[in-house]
Order: sequence, then C-alpha cells, then structure tokens
Amino acid sequence: MSQTMSYFELGASLYTPCTHPRLGQIMKQGISAARSLVFCTEDAVNADELDDALCNLSHSLASLTPGGHFRRFVRPRNVEVLRQILAMKGVEKLDGFVLPKADSQTLPAYRALLNTTTTPFVVMPTLETAEVLDQSALAGLRNQLDRFSQQILCLRIGGNDLLNLMGLKRLPGLTAYDTPLRTVIEQLVIGFRPHGYELSAPVFDFIDDRSTLINEVNHDISYGLLAKTAIHPVQLAVIEQQYALYTERHIEQARAVLSDDAKGVFRLNGQMMERTCHANWAIRTLALADQLTHADTICTG
Repeated sequence: MSQTMSYFELGASLYTPCTHPRLGQIMKQGISAARSLVFCTEDAVNADELDDALCNLSHSLASLTPGGHFRRFVRPRNVEVLRQILAMKGVEKLDGFVLPKADSQTLPAYRALLNTTTTPFVVMPTLETAEVLDQSALAGLRNQLDRFSQQILCLRIGGNDLLNLMGLKRLPGLTAYDTPLRTVIEQLVIGFRPHGYELSAPVFDFIDDRSTLINEVNHDISYGLLAKTAIHPVQLAVIEQQYALYTERHIEQARAVLSDDAKGVFRLNGQMMERTCHANWAIRTLALADQLTHADTICTG
C-alpha cells in the first residue's frame, strides 16, 4: 500500500478516453465532484484510434501543471504503451497508472518497466483476466503483487471484462451482486483484503438508472469496496452521496469503538459493538469520513 496517498482519497474514479477532444482541459481543471480521474488508452479506445489517443495525451501532459484537488491516473493499453507514456514530457505530473489485465504473466513486465523510473508513481492493477476466475491461482497472483506492493494503492475489479470471459453482460435493473460477479468479488475480498490490499468497486454501466446504482453502491460498501469506477459524470454525485450517507450513519459507532474508554462489548444504535472485532472496520470508516470532509472543504472553501 502506498504511503504517499490514501485509497480513501479516490472516491468515484471517473474514466475518460484519451481520444476526448477536451482531454487537456479535463486533465487541468478536473470534473465537478470527481476526486480521481483515469485517462484511458485501453478498452475505451479502438485499435485504430490509439495513435491519436497517445498524441492527444502527450500534448495534454506537456501543458499540465502539477497538483490540484483531484488525483490523475492513466490506464495504458499494455506494457509497450506504458513505455511510450513514461517517455512523454510531463508524465511526472501524473499520480500513477491503472494497469490493465494484471496477472502473473503481465505483472513482472509492468514492474520491471516502472522500476526504470525515479518518479514514485502509485499503481492500481486491474484484476480482469481468466486467472482471476481461478480461485487456486489467487495465491500466485498475490505473490506477484507483493513484489511491488508498496506502490499499489488498490486493486481494481474489471467487472465488464470478467463478465465478458463468461459470455455475459450486465442486464438492466441488476446490480453486480445479482450476477456471477458476486462470487468473484467475494473470492477477491477473501483472497486480498486480509493481506492488506484494498479493492475498488466495479463499474456500473447504466448511466440513467439511479436507483439500481444506489443499490449497487450500498452492496459495494457492505463488501468494503470503495473508489467505484464511474463512466459518466452524472454517476459521481450519486456514488459520493452514498459514501457520505454511510459515514453519517456509522461514524458514531466507529468513534465509540476506537474511544480510549470503550468497553470490550457494548450496545450502540441497536447493534452489539465489540472493540476488538470492529476496530479495523472503524478505522476504515473514519478514514473515509475524513477524506469526504477534506474533499468537501476543498470544493466549497
């Protein structure tokens, strides 16, 4: 886990293709309510558009100023494209990279390439290959991730790619937890969270279905998955609102668990709370609440 940035800073991560005509403006100014932006050269860009996407990205990075109230990441198409991006002027102004198709085959090459730069980029490997569906392979995958775990901010779950491997797509009105992704998500939470890895929540690819998005975000939260992938600006406020509502409802419990004078077991808001068993949950809940407060201060101050 990177020590220079918090997973809880990410909020809803908005993905934007590098072919976007206003890419440079978005990289400089951000998008309202977006705390992290991912600029994509992979699935959001057709093969015949890649050269234009990289040219657009190069011009945007060259004129980019560092800092700002949001985090900037680029998702390269593959290792070779990452190599090209690392050579671009201004690349050091990025916070890091989302590494697609991360598995035991690709991670060593990504790691070797990132080790050639002195810029302390953080990375978010995306779990979206057939290896992820093989529960017996997760220990080997975790071993590869451990080799550069200090750079890893979180692991992203590539929901649509995983469904594609099964010949499926999301149907209207269904959350990810109403599909086979639920089993995959459970395996990943069990396989990685006890070892210190945070995981992001998968994309919700219906732009106009607010009620199902709210339902899905609440499921995400119950699994401890934050930093949800957003594909359209209208999703940002919905996702962030659910994060805020969650912390408002549970911050009293979290503070009580971590209080110096907390009893071993006590009742609060109709629930049995245990100081030892709920400590990690309380720490994460307060970390999310702190980042939401910080982001609100920046946006309104």
